[in-house]
Amino acid sequence: MSLAPLQPDELYCVYCHRPAAGRCARCHALICADCADLESGLSRPVAVCHRCLGARPPWGLSLLKWLWLPALLLAAAVAGLLFLLR
Repeated sequence: MSLAPLQPDELYCVYCHRPAAGRCARCHALICADCADLESGLSRPVAVCHRCLGARPPWGLSLLKWLWLPALLLAAAVAGLLFLLR
């Protein structure tokens, strides 16, 4: 008789202990469908747990959103220069 690690019959959500549907895309915790929200990924939607959703940076801004403001200001400056040089 050898010792084997315990294998559960089902995997359960770490938050509500219901049967898990998959893993969180950020922290990889096992979660059920009720404890996850879908967010857009690079090629398909991904499930993210509510705890990771609450740990967003201030104002919910990501790096790509920070790049929109300088790009918009640059476009406005170019349009303004083109208008003045006409």
